[in-house]
Amino acid sequence: MNKIKEIAEAVKKYLKETEAEAKKVVWPDRRYITTATVIILVIVALSAVFITLVDVSFVKIFKFLTDNINVRL
Repeated sequence: MNKIKEIAEAVKKYLKETEAEAKKVVWPDRRYITTATVIILVIVALSAVFITLVDVSFVKIFKFLTDNINVRL
């Protein structure tokens, strides 16, 4: 029974310390979060466009090469 009390006290102490640390955190304001989110979304969109263009380019290059190679088996 003593072991259960020790565990309960340790959990209680942990939760109090966690709450104290959470109060020390300086949270960013709404404007910063919105700006950062927009920047990230733009970067993701530009990356997707770039990857798509590279992919389409490689497909066309390989298609051109395979269509113009005469291979006799």
